[in-house]
Amino acid sequence: MSEQEQQRAQTLGNLIQRARLHAGRTAAECAAVLAIEAENFDEVENGRFPLSLPDLEALAIFLEVPMGYFWGTAALKQPTQPNYAAFLALRHRIIAVLLRQERLKAKQSVAEVAQAIGCEATDLEAYESGQTPIPYLTLEALCRHYDAPISAFVDAQNGPLGRHEAEQRLQKLFHELSPEMQAFVTNPSNVSFLETARRLSSMNVEGLRRIAESILDITY
Repeated sequence: MSEQEQQRAQTLGNLIQRARLHAGRTAAECAAVLAIEAENFDEVENGRFPLSLPDLEALAIFLEVPMGYFWGTAALKQPTQPNYAAFLALRHRIIAVLLRQERLKAKQSVAEVAQAIGCEATDLEAYESGQTPIPYLTLEALCRHYDAPISAFVDAQNGPLGRHEAEQRLQKLFHELSPEMQAFVTNPSNVSFLETARRLSSMNVEGLRRIAESILDITY
């Protein structure tokens, strides 16, 4: 192996190691994917164990990185981490307000509700004031008492959870598409077609009719 090839092998090994650590995978897990010994995968990351192109493809799938990453044309995706402390503090305050609103809507006192669900009135007051985070099972009990869905307390529209839920839905929808549709959607040259489809989907019937008439005028 020439010096240039050795340098490339070492660079590739470093890239594989960074991708593995970024994905939170162990060397043993990656070795199992490639059907090799864990010790051999250590050699892979040191640039001393040859890999085939299918090996790299399997690692790209397993570590969820684009193939271009191994060629230097794509970078590892850096996820943005929300401020979890601020998120938790805000969500506890919001849930506290919602709890009080549900009780007032039910026209019941703290003592009445506490007795109904079997908790201390002082605890319920602490939950409603936001001083103490309400345990999830207690929240479920209050939802049953108020005949309110637990989803009423979930922040699924805004903030970090809203974005997380949206990403999960998009991933689910994408994986349900046929391979042909997946290829079409991910092709950058088709962005204009997707934008046209988006605009058409928001148009009223009259607008769509005018477009159809214009197309007929062109074709005849």
